[in-house]
Amino acid sequence: VAELARDAEGSRFLQAKLETANTAERNDVLEAILPDVATLAGDASGSAVVQKLLDICTPEQRKAIVEQFRGEVLKLSIKMYGCRVIQKAFQVCPPDLQAMLAGELKNGVIDCIKSMHGNHVVQKCIEQMPPDSVSFVVEAIEGRADQMASHIYGCRIIQRLLEHCAPRRLEKMLDQILRGINKLATDPYGNYVIRHILEHGKEEHKRKIIEECSRNVQDLGRDKHASNVVEKCFEASTTGEHATFLKSERQALILAMLGDKADPNSPIIQLLDDRYGKYVVQSMVDYSRGQE
Repeated sequence: VAELARDAEGSRFLQAKLETANTAERNDVLEAILPDVATLAGDASGSAVVQKLLDICTPEQRKAIVEQFRGEVLKLSIKMYGCRVIQKAFQVCPPDLQAMLAGELKNGVIDCIKSMHGNHVVQKCIEQMPPDSVSFVVEAIEGRADQMASHIYGCRIIQRLLEHCAPRRLEKMLDQILRGINKLATDPYGNYVIRHILEHGKEEHKRKIIEECSRNVQDLGRDKHASNVVEKCFEASTTGEHATFLKSERQALILAMLGDKADPNSPIIQLLDDRYGKYVVQSMVDYSRGQE
């Protein structure tokens, strides 16, 4: 059975049969491959069979499978196929087994975040576990938050943390990130983090970003990446959770864009004729209200 699972056609055959198999038949398959399940988890065809078993087996069988991953979780997480199995395990397992899996990630969480495969495992961990259980991810990032925010995969982890953790738990990380708003706003990855803070951060975090954009609206508005941040400032200060408290910041941003009416090179004139800036002007129009 283990040999069949490693074969492309055999794997598809097993997956189809497992769907309609009775409990005894599924148990027979599991017993046959259990000694090899950690190896199969890293295999192109075998990993699909392991995922299928995790999906359909009983809680006891699921626990037996996950126990076989002890000592292998980090190694599997940074493999193309192994990462999919570990993600599935986080998705279907109860909290005690999730905690076991997460425990094995702790010592290598930064390497996992920087991995094109491992970062998906860390994201799934954040999505599936209670916020208090992913403190080890927050703590690992806190000392290098600015670097992680501008990393191709690190930025994704920070976005997931913002979505699933309370801003007060991320205060130290956010303080670091908000010291470099301009730099991150113009970064191809960091701009997503700044926009996520405008969506999920506290009122004071959003205020700080909008104020910084107001000071540099002409340069940021014409930048490929930062122009999206300025657009998000208008959205967050008009329709977001804290919009009521950010009205004066929105008005200041609009005034900064309008500049002096007598100035032929005012920010709005510069932005209107720019490939990215024109979208910022459209956002200003869309999200302006009343006398604005």
